[in-house]
Order: sequence, then C-alpha cells, then structure tokens
Amino acid sequence: MTAAIRLGVLKTLSAIGFISLVTLAYADEHTYKPSGQATERPLKQGEKWETDESLRRGMNNIRLAMAENKEGITKERLSSQDYQRLAKVIDTNIAEIVKNCKLSKDADKAFHIVVLADLSGGAELMRASPKIQAQRAGAFGVLQSLRNYGQYFQHSGWKLDEVK
Repeated sequence: MTAAIRLGVLKTLSAIGFISLVTLAYADEHTYKPSGQATERPLKQGEKWETDESLRRGMNNIRLAMAENKEGITKERLSSQDYQRLAKVIDTNIAEIVKNCKLSKDADKAFHIVVLADLSGGAELMRASPKIQAQRAGAFGVLQSLRNYGQYFQHSGWKLDEVK
C-alpha cells in the first residue's frame, strides 16, 4: 500500500514538472524578454490587451471545443478519451498561436501570464492524468483560462458558453 501511495505521489510530481516544462517551452518560443521586475502588473487598468487574428482564431477554436463539451464536463459525462481528445484540440491550437501570433511585447507577456500557463497546464492534466477527476479538474482550469482571456483581451463577440 505504501509503495502504491509513493508511486501516486511520484506520478503527480512528474506531471507537475512536465506541466512546468511545457509552459516554459511555449514561453521560450516567443521573443519577449521579461524585465525581471516582480512588481510589474500584466494587466492594464480598465483596458483589454490587443489581440491578432491568429490568437483570436486559435482561442475561438479552443472555446468552441470546450463549449460543445461543457455540459458533459460539469455533469461528469466525459470519458478519459474525451478529455484526451479535447487536450489534443487545445495543444494543436496553442502550437498555432505560439507559431503565428504577433502581439506587442506587453500583450504577449500578459497572455502568457494570464492565459497560456493555465491553458497548457489544464490541457496537460486532461491529456496525461490517469484519473478522470484530475482530467476533469484540468478541463475546469481550461474553462477558467478562457474566462480570463475574455475578461482581459480584446476579442469582439467573445462568449464562452456559445457554440456557433
């Protein structure tokens, strides 16, 4: 029993480490250089950060996939394979965003801090966790990340719950 608990803890720590590495890999592909000031705020008071077409398209694709499955997530109806399929949609769109997005240095930094880290971490839980409740928690993290995106970034017509 103790060995099983140790193995579970080891797997959890490995997943957390992998999430951190994935987040750093995504962040490393962008060209901004953090200033190192811990007191910098990534958000502008009363304004939303600009976006570009690539970012809006990728985020909308993720939003659509999550909105189509939101009821299944909240009512615990999705299978492990469903969560893995959603994670693949998220990963594909994150890769496209990172590759093609051209934001200002400050907007890019804010996107990484406010949205991307949680988005990629949630997708990692959905993809890699052997426990469906952890996958579901990852999906809720993705949904919150999508809410944050809509709250802090310019995206005309952004509505998390609508499927069009």
